[in-house]
Amino acid sequence: MPPTDDSKTLRQYARCYIMLLIGGYLLTDKSNNLVHICWLPLLQDFAECRALSWGSAVLAWTYQSLCLAAQWGVTDIAGGTLLLISWIY
Repeated sequence: MPPTDDSKTLRQYARCYIMLLIGGYLLTDKSNNLVHICWLPLLQDFAECRALSWGSAVLAWTYQSLCLAAQWGVTDIAGGTLLLISWIY
């Protein structure tokens, strides 16, 4: 990020970083390099984004991914598996 005092630029970089956290670590999918577009509207208003229950969303996403991975023929798992593994240890 270039050094700047422009609040619009800072918000844009913050949104990009939050999308990286959401798509890369918390609510991952099987692509491992893409962020689903459904998370983008949540970042329009930072006050609303802050009020959401992200822990519940990550837990629900992980449980859904584990249920889908238990089906016959599925060889890959999505979801917050890194968080699940770190919690186990």
